[in-house]
Amino acid sequence: MAIVDFQLPGDADLTLEQLQEMATRQQEQIQQQQQLLVAKEQRLAFLKQQEMRHQQLTGENERLRRLRERVEGQELKLKKLRSMRGEANEYSSSNTSLST
Repeated sequence: MAIVDFQLPGDADLTLEQLQEMATRQQEQIQQQQQLLVAKEQRLAFLKQQEMRHQQLTGENERLRRLRERVEGQELKLKKLRSMRGEANEYSSSNTSLST
């Protein structure tokens, strides 16, 4: 391999071999940074997916809470209606016994 000198500003002389080594190190650093970036992008995608699931569950839990409240309200109305029907039946029985 021929030794070729390159003149850099400030009188810094580097051989072709040194420049190739520098380029190789820089390429390795770029590859490491790309791998790190890919890993971070994957982590971000995972976290976004988890956030979406959490929001869906939160929405589902809220919907279930509202349904429970409606069911409880309907059960209270039904209980009142049954109580009123029982009273009406008592009045009817009472009126029947009075008229006989």
